[in-house]
Amino acid sequence: MPMALPELVRKSAEKLLDRYCAQKVPEDFGHRLKVIYEIEGDAITLVALRFGPVQAGLPQRVPVAQLRYIALLGQWTLHYPSGEQRWVFYQNAPPSLHLGKLLQHLDADPLGLFWDGLTRPAL
Repeated sequence: MPMALPELVRKSAEKLLDRYCAQKVPEDFGHRLKVIYEIEGDAITLVALRFGPVQAGLPQRVPVAQLRYIALLGQWTLHYPSGEQRWVFYQNAPPSLHLGKLLQHLDADPLGLFWDGLTRPAL
């Protein structure tokens, strides 16, 4: 079972991710796309919610990225989705002490591993 994030690490990550998610989707996409994060143990999963017509019901959940905290090293790693709820380490971004650096790699997404298949939010 994964360990929970240390409280200060969690609060710092939440503050950064609250801003990140709020700024990720341009206003003109706001009614069709929203980016949220979910924390479970030592992992934070970014999820895009795609909304269809009002009558369509629940939004479609699209996993975008997972950020994992390695407490022993005090570092974050970035992972991309690879079908059937599996995550693969993103080798183009080394582990980092700074979560913001990994978000920059996520924004760049040169290989289309994170935002591919979505209406890409403005970076």
